[in-house]
Amino acid sequence: MKRLAFLGFAIATLMAPIQVQAQQNCVTFPQPPNPEAELQFLLAHPRTPVCPSTNPNLAGQRRVLDQISRDRVNNTQGLINSWSGR
Repeated sequence: MKRLAFLGFAIATLMAPIQVQAQQNCVTFPQPPNPEAELQFLLAHPRTPVCPSTNPNLAGQRRVLDQISRDRVNNTQGLINSWSGR
């Protein structure tokens, strides 16, 4: 158990500098968002990583993720039904 705890700590310690380094060379977009400008920038710079930002609307984010999950289930069920001839 001690070895497992040490291994978890060692991996976390090694990952921290990689995450910080990866976030230093990324782009952050201003708030409030401007989807058209962001899209134009991303199309002009296709390999530029975007820094993760905090989402102040956690309930809205949850609703979107739930809707995506429901859509995927419905689409999968539709495919299964079409394959089985229903």
